[in-house]
This record gives sequence, structure tokens and C-alpha cells, in this order.
Amino acid sequence: MSFSNPSDSEFTRRYSEELAMVFSAIDCVLHGDHAIYASSELSSGFRLYQALRERGLKTAAELKQSLGDDWFQANIWEVNVKAAIDFSENVRGRFFDRTVVVTPAPFAARGWSQDQYLSLWEGLLRTRIKSVWFNLNWQYSNGCAFEFAVARDAGLETLDRRGAPLSLSAGAELIREAAGQLERGGFDAKKLRDSLGLLQAK
Repeated sequence: MSFSNPSDSEFTRRYSEELAMVFSAIDCVLHGDHAIYASSELSSGFRLYQALRERGLKTAAELKQSLGDDWFQANIWEVNVKAAIDFSENVRGRFFDRTVVVTPAPFAARGWSQDQYLSLWEGLLRTRIKSVWFNLNWQYSNGCAFEFAVARDAGLETLDRRGAPLSLSAGAELIREAAGQLERGGFDAKKLRDSLGLLQAK
């Protein structure tokens, strides 16, 4: 039972105002410290492309149309979210201090576009993160590839899932190989190529 019971009021805010609210909540946890960020596939990535290959489809929209939103939610999104949380817990288990490990997986903002989510994580990486760990098959994920480009541009330490250093050249090569593999399979790898372009511009 809750002591307080506020009314379910409806609010109208600009994206910039919602973004500031999210960062203020994060600062309640970090208290000025910098955290570790655990990057893992969510809405795109290896698991999605594997499901598409098995069914002869090319896009997530086609997969949802073929099998339904509930199937996609249960077999792609929720499985990726669990894997992302498990990965962040594994990373956190390697440290014995008070270092916070952030995973974007549980965060949901109704009405936000993919670009608005990416803007949040870019802002977080550039201001409140000290290192980024990348989960297995991260290079197939549009979001992870973008986060790698941001992390390298921001001068953050980047590591693979085992905690080994992941250099700019090594990460770029992984993205390049993933993009080529997807394109040969008839998939659109433009967003991976865009992130690769950001890395090559450095």
C-alpha cells in the first residue's frame, strides 16, 4: 500500500524537457561520479537478422507483419532485454567498488523515436560515462555501432564483453565485416555504414 496517491495527470512537454528530467534522475544515482555503460543489442542486431534469415524476410516490419507484434516482443525484444541486463550484471560482478553499470535496456519513453533514444544515450556517454563494454555480436546492432562511434569520439575506454580493450580500428573492422555480411544477405546496413563513417572521419 502506498501512502501517496497522486492523480494520473496528463503532461505535455518538449523532448528537451523530458531529456533533462531523465538526466536529473540519473544524477540522483551517480552523485557526480562516472559510470560504466554496457552496450548490447535491443531493437536491431544479430538475433533479429537470424530470425529474418530463417523466414526469408528482410525487415523487422515484415517480421512483425508475418508473426505479429506479440511474437516480436516475446522472441526478439524481451530476449534482447534479458541478455542486456544479464550482460550488465556480469560486468558489474567484475568490480568490488561502488561503480555503477548502466544498461539502456529497461528504459522506456512513450512516444520517443529511435533518434531521440540515441540522443539520450549519446548525451549520457559524453557526460556521465567513463568506459563502455560491448556485448557479444554488438557490431550487428545499429544502436551499439552508434554508441561505439560516440564512445571513441568522446575519448572513452572501450572494451569487449571479456573486458579486453577494443580499439578504434578493431571495432571499425567488426562493424565493416558485419555490414558487408548483412548486405550480401540482402539486408539494409545503412545505419551501420553511417556509424562506420563517423569512425573513419576521426
